[in-house]
This record gives sequence, structure tokens and C-alpha cells, in this order.
Amino acid sequence: MAVSEVIDDMAGRYRKHKGALGFLEKSLLISIPVVGILFILKIYEYVHLLFYKEQYLALFIGLILAAVFLVKPARKKGPFDSLPWYDAILSLLSVIGAGYLVIYWPQISASIGQLSLVRVILGTITVALVLEATRRIFGWFIVGAVLLFIFYALFSNIFPGALGGRPIPFPRLMSNLYLDTNGLMGAPIDTAATVALAFILFGRFLFATGGGQWLIDLALSAMGRFTGGAGKAATVASGLFGMISGIAVANVATTGTVTIPMMKKHGFTAEEAAGIESAAATGGLIMPPIMGVVAFIMAIYLGISYAAVCIMAAVPALLYYFGIFMQIHFFSARQGYGTLRKEEIPSLIRTLRDGWIYFIPILVLVYTMFILWLDAPICGILSAFAAILASFLKKGFRLNLGKFLKALEEAGQTILEIGIVCGAAGLIVGVVLFTGLGSSFAQILTEMSGGNLFILLILAAIANIILGMGMPIITVYIIVVVLVTPALIAMGVAPGAAHLFVIYFGMVSFLTPPVCLSVYAAMAIANARMWPTAVRGLKLSIAAYLVPFFFVYNPNLLLIGSPLPIVIHVITAFIGLLLISAGLEGYLFQNTGWVKRVLFIIAGIALMAPSYMAELGGGALGIFLTLWEWLIRRKASIQLRQAEMVTPSSPLDTEDADKGGVS
Repeated sequence: MAVSEVIDDMAGRYRKHKGALGFLEKSLLISIPVVGILFILKIYEYVHLLFYKEQYLALFIGLILAAVFLVKPARKKGPFDSLPWYDAILSLLSVIGAGYLVIYWPQISASIGQLSLVRVILGTITVALVLEATRRIFGWFIVGAVLLFIFYALFSNIFPGALGGRPIPFPRLMSNLYLDTNGLMGAPIDTAATVALAFILFGRFLFATGGGQWLIDLALSAMGRFTGGAGKAATVASGLFGMISGIAVANVATTGTVTIPMMKKHGFTAEEAAGIESAAATGGLIMPPIMGVVAFIMAIYLGISYAAVCIMAAVPALLYYFGIFMQIHFFSARQGYGTLRKEEIPSLIRTLRDGWIYFIPILVLVYTMFILWLDAPICGILSAFAAILASFLKKGFRLNLGKFLKALEEAGQTILEIGIVCGAAGLIVGVVLFTGLGSSFAQILTEMSGGNLFILLILAAIANIILGMGMPIITVYIIVVVLVTPALIAMGVAPGAAHLFVIYFGMVSFLTPPVCLSVYAAMAIANARMWPTAVRGLKLSIAAYLVPFFFVYNPNLLLIGSPLPIVIHVITAFIGLLLISAGLEGYLFQNTGWVKRVLFIIAGIALMAPSYMAELGGGALGIFLTLWEWLIRRKASIQLRQAEMVTPSSPLDTEDADKGGVS
């Protein structure tokens, strides 16, 4: 299933026009990534054209708004076979609102603080268009959040205490949201129009040449021979797909159609299979290089390179997937889930040999980002070009004109989702910055926590999870990062750790009941029950709930600090997570009782703590418990062998038994 089809299922059906409207639809969707490529590569400089970034962002906003009203009906029931007159008008207004900025930006930038009737009217229309486009794709929840912030800006004088402030007149607010680079054309839409666009394009071209199926085959060939091979292969496949896609529910729906039936076929219950898929696929939101797009925005807010964000995020993401792997291993061993059958496992050598062309764009991405340290959008575009060129090196993988245009169209449709939600998020950021709400809210949180960092972290985690129930991770991150992270940083948390903390608890909202979208998608495919699936997903993703607290107190887990402490803390964190997994599943070398399970978890948490004394204590307890379990297993094995030696079987015994009696 293509990602565009998955998004159709997520957001409701899209129109598929025919004739002239169909040509216009495809042209609009294709033009979004094409215009992005031209701007990112600065082609305008080669023709000696002066073109401001704000002009490009305005053009980007106009294209995605016009496309949304062309392809997405106002209601779930349609119409799908025609374009209503009002949608044609909304598309035209989208072009007018954006066109004014594209044409007149040089003059606007010199007088951006001045109010005029044209600016207020076009600003009001454009804000309303963004809200309507958001409603059509994501529903009322995000729209309600944006309207709540706008209400605050207009009537902040009626709010009590630290939240009270000077209201912003409606004309001034609409003009600022429309024109100011801290509003609609701020960091969120900038990220969507540059870095996100480039990496979505890379992913689309990689999948268009067969890269998606290759990733699944690679996972099967690498993990199929191990205990619980179906579950481990599903984890690898979903993780690899999620690294490129970065869309949680799309990851579940795309890989889950293959991995969930495979797991059920090999003994996993429907709930276990759905839980594994939901946890593994959602992890793509924290796994570089895409990280659900929020990593790109994080780089802008922190003022660091995107490569630096990827380096910081690497160890926590690996810990997340390590925790999933170990839990799958332990409960598979306990339940007797074995390996895949030989005929179901693709040859690793053949898979690598047949798919060697996919290493070319991946190597280009790594080289340009981590060796040359080029800007992330350029890295994504160069990697996309490398995927296209590499496809011509092997027969059967070549990207013809039809596939090329289809990949561009799918990229444009995927960008619609991200562009619209980033536009809505930009309105929220604008209100927060214009009103000073961020500093006021941070003050309130600090007072509520009583100056205790741990309580503040709990409050931040709860806020993330609640906001994430129905919102994309981008919106959750942007809201919380402007409201909560200032308070965390003020209490001494490293900026990178504060931002990643927000990202992690925005992600787990997809797994945390009652509104757990990844779980819903997986259980629908598996025909599983909701609560058992959610509980399994929560257990598997335990690292996502624990690791953020540990890297806030210990930035060594983000590879920040001196080499020796980093090595020590990273190693003990992995060992600690192994013990926690054993405790959660009640199995190490054999089944363990509740007391030992609790002790394993305590030892694991101590090993992940930032204190060397805690790590020593946790290590000692972990070694004691492991040796204890090993000795019990060894004793049981010796007793079993002795029993077999005392009562040996013989052909005569077998013959007598077959006759039903003894001589």
C-alpha cells in the first residue's frame, strides 16, 4: 500500500478528478515539490533573479491551500466526483492571498508594521483558509486549539493572574499572523517547505524504485532465524520504514499489512502482533533521519545543524528499539515462538546483492550530512537525485517517466498534510510570541512544580500526552516547546534534552490510551481487542516513558559530555533496559516470580540512573539475580539429564508400549 493511499484512509477520501480538473490537480501536487527543489538548490541565483525566502514560503502556502480545496471535500460524504463552486472560490482566494505576498514582498518587508485595509482583509481570509484546510484534513481538534489561542490574544485582559495581558486588536493580530515571520511564515512552515519537503521527496523516490519492499525483505532475512523471528523482523521492517516515512499511523498501515499476518501465522496472538507493530512503527517518530519532521524544527529552534540533532537522538532511539527487541525475545522464549520457516526467509546475501542500489542514496545522505555537513534540505534533495540515478544501474528497478511523475505527485500529497499542520502551528506560535504567553505559562508551571524539576517533568509529560490525543506530533511539539521548554531550560535542563523530552512524550500519545491512533490502526489490521493491544504496546514502548527522564538528568545519553562517562552511561543504560525487559516479561533463562521481576526492574532502573553509586548497586543486584537464575536453570538441566539416565528408553520398551502391555 502506498503512503498516499494510507493517508487517504487516515484523513478521509480525496477527490480524483478527471479531464481538465484532473490535469490541474496533478499539476498542483507535482508543482509543490518541484518549486521546492528549485528554491532549495537556489536555481533563481543562476538566472540572476532576486527571490526572498518569504516569497517562496508564501508561494508554498498558496499551492498547498489551493490543492487542499481542490482535492479534499468539505464533508466526509463528498462530493467526490465534482468540484463545488465554493471550493473553486476557496482555491482562488488561496492563490490571491499568497500571490499578494509573492508579488509585493520587497515593498511589504520595508513597511511590515503598517496596517492597511488590504493586508487586514487578505490576512483574515488567509488565516480562515488555513483553519478550514486544517479542519478538512485533521478535524476540529487542532482548529479548536488555534481558535483558543486567537481568543486569548484578542481577550487576554479577561484572564486572571500571570495569564492576564494586553489584548491585541483584531486588525493588528490578523495582519501580524499574515505578514510576520514569527506567524504563518515562521519556523514551522519554513521547515515543511524546505527540510521536510526534501526528505519526503527522498523517501518517495526510494519507495518508487522498490525500496519499501527491499526494507521488509532485509528485515526478514536478518531476523527470521532468531527466536520470535516474526516479531523481530516486524520490528526491524517497521523501524526502517519509519526512519524514512516519519508518519506514525502510515507506518503502521503500510508495514502492518505484511508483518501482522506474518506474526499471527507464527503463533503470536492478534493483540501481541498489533502491539508489536504499533510500538515499532511509532518509533519512527524518534528515529533519525526523519523523526516525524519535528527534528527539523528542533534544529531551527536550537540554532544547531540537523546532523547534530540526529547525533543527540541516536542513543535514545536505539534504546527504544532495544527494549522492544528484548521484550519480544523474552516473551517469545516463554511462549515458545520460534523462527520463521526456511522458505519464508529471503537470503540475506541475495537481498543485499539484489538491492545494492539502495545503498547509494543512503550513503549519499550520510556523506553529505555527516561528512560534508551540508544543509539538511540539500542533503535530502541530493539523496533523492541519487535514488533516481541509482535506479538506472539495475534492470527492473529503473524509474520511468510515469513512476517519476507519480512519485512527485505522492510527495506533493504527503506534503499537503505536513504543510497544513505546520501552517496551523505557525498561527499558534505567532500568538504565543506576540502576547508573551510563553513566559507567563512557564512561570505558572514553575510555581505549580514548587521548583521541583521532577514534578515539572511529570507536568510536561502529561501535557504532551493529553495534547497528542488527536493532534499530529508536529503540532504537539510546537505548542509545548513554546510553552513548557522555557521552564525546563530555566531550571537547568540542557536545551537539547528539553526539546527531545517534548518530542518523546508527543510520540507516546500515539500509544497511550484512550486515544492511541497507532494502536487503533494496528488492531484494525489484526482484528484485535483494543485494551490488550494497548497494554502490550505500552509494555513494549516502556523505554519511551523512562529514557526521557534519564537523559534530562544525564545528558551523556545524548552524547553530550566527555567520552569516558558517555561510554559508561550508555553501556549501563542498555544493560539496565535489558533487565527491565526481563522483569516486565517475567523471563530470563526461565519463568521468574513476581519478587524477582520487581527486583529486575529495580536493578535496571538503577543502572540507567545518572549516579555511579546507583549504577554500581544496580549492577551488583543485576549480576546476583542473573547468576541466581542461571544456577536454577543449570540445576534443572542437570536433574533432567540425570532423570533421562536413570530411566533410559530402549527399542523393547517402545515395542512393549506399542503393544499396550508389558511382558
